[in-house]
Amino acid sequence: MMAALFQRLGAALLERVGTGHTFRLIGTPPSWWVATFTAPLESLIDVGSLSPFLQHFLEESESTWRDNSDQVLRSGPWSHRDRASVLHQFEATALTVARRPLLLIECIDEQCAQLQTLLQQARDQRLQHIDQVKTHERTQASLTGSLAITMQERDDVLALLQQLDLAAIVTDRQGLVTFISPRCLAWIERAATAVIGQPWEQGLPLEPADRTHLRRTWNARQPQRGRQTLRLASATPRWVDYEIHADPQSPERRIILLQDRTEVQQLRQQLDHHSQFHDLVGRSPAMLQIYQLVRDVARVNSTVLIEGETGTGKELIARAIHYSSSRKDRPFIAANCAGLTDSLLGSQLFGHKRGAFTGAIEDHHGLFESADGGTLFLDEIGDIPSAVQTSLLRVLQEKEITRLGETRPRKVNVRILAATHHNLNEDVIRGTFRADLLYRIRVARIHLPPLRDRRDDIPLLAQTMLAQVCAATGKTITDLHPDSLQLLIAYLWPGNVRELKSAVEFAVISARTTCLMPADFPEELRHSQYSHLPPSFQESHSTEPKAHLLRALQQAQGNRTEAAKILGVSRATLYRRLLAHGIDVAE
Repeated sequence: MMAALFQRLGAALLERVGTGHTFRLIGTPPSWWVATFTAPLESLIDVGSLSPFLQHFLEESESTWRDNSDQVLRSGPWSHRDRASVLHQFEATALTVARRPLLLIECIDEQCAQLQTLLQQARDQRLQHIDQVKTHERTQASLTGSLAITMQERDDVLALLQQLDLAAIVTDRQGLVTFISPRCLAWIERAATAVIGQPWEQGLPLEPADRTHLRRTWNARQPQRGRQTLRLASATPRWVDYEIHADPQSPERRIILLQDRTEVQQLRQQLDHHSQFHDLVGRSPAMLQIYQLVRDVARVNSTVLIEGETGTGKELIARAIHYSSSRKDRPFIAANCAGLTDSLLGSQLFGHKRGAFTGAIEDHHGLFESADGGTLFLDEIGDIPSAVQTSLLRVLQEKEITRLGETRPRKVNVRILAATHHNLNEDVIRGTFRADLLYRIRVARIHLPPLRDRRDDIPLLAQTMLAQVCAATGKTITDLHPDSLQLLIAYLWPGNVRELKSAVEFAVISARTTCLMPADFPEELRHSQYSHLPPSFQESHSTEPKAHLLRALQQAQGNRTEAAKILGVSRATLYRRLLAHGIDVAE
């Protein structure tokens, strides 16, 4: 039965005879046996003579048969050609069953074919893996080379930006920062990890107005190339100019270039320090003298009378005195004394007790008590009623006030600053103003000149007001046309600085370009004549020989800016001098 089973499986089963290499076939051998070996089927077979490999395997199997153990010994594949010289694969197995030493010989061509197929597949996979490794190595080498080139280009770009004194930020279409140069990181004093991937608005420490302006530029369909100085509000503030460009390789990306202008800004502030004092603007000799006078009176607590025409800035002088004095941390209260009745002004200044007059339904603190420790500015003091003048005189003498309807005086510590456009000396002569009160309030005097007497300050005032109005209205106007400046300088300005500010605001509202043109200003300015200028002003600006001016214009081929550089003066000064000599100032 076992022989039939092995025959069915295609294997030849032999039993050892004796102790040598002689075997006997059991059952009918498979078909390959006859086609391979010439040994007779009926007689004993010397298996060792069939193949040198079998000869060697029989010697190895001797111990398996001799010990009659359960061990099974396999020979492993070996090759043997059949009678037709076709190469086949065989495997022999030595084993003992019921004390019978057996030898099983199998033809394993089919198994070898499968094994070879597997080996071929493994070989192919290995070759494929080797190819992939080589491809990976080539790709890695290529990427390494590209990375080196990119890093070199990055270093070159950073060196170029460094050489140009520029910092750069690159954003994607959503406004997220994808690159920021080390110089910019140093300026904003932040790490790259805190900026990369964040919206640029969070990365840059900007003032709200600057942030709004930069956002408007960034959002523009066509990025603007215009510049505006921004302030980076880091621990060490910096002022920078900016430009926004579209990335040439990816238009939806934005490149923000920043250039440090801190030194220029500091120089500008130093210049402004001489041209501005608190909210006062002007660098004419008269204004510089007033700035010094304000500093002087701010050191003492004396009463000051500020005189000047309406609109010259008397309240600004009062504020400058207060905020330059030791009382700057206490209240500054301004009261206009014009047009109020005795009782109303008295109540406003000194306060009242409930029931003191009709409508006094509760106790009321006056401005003197509210300004205790600080400064009370009495504007238009020349219009103050006589009864209130008497009460005010008592306050100045006794340093105490009495509320209307009360008899108990209250101590106050208030510095009085007064202003008027009246000639109080004439008011005293007419009997409308108390002489003793005048002497009390006129301990120190500051007289503000009208704007027509300090025309040198008009360009600076106009430019300052232009910036203020643009900031308030959101319009972007950067310049005054020379002809507009000529109008402003030539006008008489009966309303003084206040009228000038109104004219500039009107022009900003009317303007259609980024430069204020003469047509943008009110009609009365456009019809003013140069003859309004006083002779002293014309003479002071006529010292430049006319021939010298004409020679500079000729040398500059009519370019006013170049002519101003040749003469070493500002463009505005050149226009004033041309105007003084009657030379046409049009380009």
